[in-house]
Amino acid sequence: MSTVHGGEPSRWQQVRRIARWEFNRFVKWRQQVIGIVVMVVVGTASVVLTKLVREAKTDATTVAVVNGAALGFSLPVVDDVVWLSDRYATEQAARDAVAADSVGGVLLVRSAQAAEIVVRKRAAWTSAVETALTTARQGAAFAALPITDVQRASLLAPFSVSVSTVARREGGSEASSLMMTGSILAFGMLVLFNGFASLFTGITGEKQQRITEQIIAIVPPQTWMDGKILGLVSAALVGTLLFGLTSLALLATLPRLLGSGSFPMPAISGDPATVTVVGLVTLLGIIMWFSFMAAIAATIDDPNSSPRSSLLLVPILPLGLAFSLLSRPDTVVAQVLSVFPLTSMAVLPVRLLLTSVPWWEPALAVVLLALAAWAFRRAAGTIFALGILLHGKEPTLAETWRWLRHTR
Repeated sequence: MSTVHGGEPSRWQQVRRIARWEFNRFVKWRQQVIGIVVMVVVGTASVVLTKLVREAKTDATTVAVVNGAALGFSLPVVDDVVWLSDRYATEQAARDAVAADSVGGVLLVRSAQAAEIVVRKRAAWTSAVETALTTARQGAAFAALPITDVQRASLLAPFSVSVSTVARREGGSEASSLMMTGSILAFGMLVLFNGFASLFTGITGEKQQRITEQIIAIVPPQTWMDGKILGLVSAALVGTLLFGLTSLALLATLPRLLGSGSFPMPAISGDPATVTVVGLVTLLGIIMWFSFMAAIAATIDDPNSSPRSSLLLVPILPLGLAFSLLSRPDTVVAQVLSVFPLTSMAVLPVRLLLTSVPWWEPALAVVLLALAAWAFRRAAGTIFALGILLHGKEPTLAETWRWLRHTR
């Protein structure tokens, strides 16, 4: 495979050259640096503006109270609300004051359990008043009970329940395992969505250029497709990695520079076996989905008008299934989806975190993912080789299946 005959490059050398060309085509280091600078500027501006909004002083709202004695307890303290208890003696007078914009609102007390708030238009402070009144009423009811402070505190104390696993590796924790597994899964999904646009552009664009027909006369179509997949996967990994590292750096530094609470960053640890399996499944899943989408893109003539471009959303379905199985990770359906190639990338990490998984499930998932990636890669090369010669018409599913069946 790696030998060179007659001075011609080997197949692997051709794959590397095509991959390097695709990588450099979509990863422009100057643009990457500009993107990082833009992220830093936008992130800093967002944090600064958020801090200014939170610390901005607002005028307190005056709220008149009618029949406040019927409450049976003192009016609670509510942020940015000033109570006017003796301003208006009748309900109509208070309503007229609200209509004239003399006060921000009026609290009409009907009984110790009910009241009505009258405002000129919807206001955010009304929900805070409702919550404060409920808390004050409950506090007054507890205070009236013939019990001691110790008994009252015991009634209000929550029941404490802690959950732990039977075995925990030294230096690891459930929180860090959850953090690492979730981060790897999120990184994999970002790589997919970050790279699919480049994948469709890189493959469908080649079909529209006549020079490609001359290239595949020299380079085998499968070699051409392998180089494209390898280069585009590498470009998506690098771009997403830079984005993730920049985001983490902003989360770690900006809050401290602005004097606010820092974002909690748990230690990077956890169960090494789980993290390794999740990382391997994620990498194979990325390669498989890129190969799958490469096969789809090879059938598309114009990505701007083809309905097959909607297949970019297919990888979202496994993620939705993974979330739906959070409460039932031990079902037979969850076991099947954790080894099925099109869903294992999202479902298997969830099962590894939430339940006990036999060793053969991750092993089978890895094998099936590798086989699926190989099969989609071969399919992409076959479809591209024949589709590059077909202009102005997208092959039907029947034609595509016939190509694959006759070129095994």
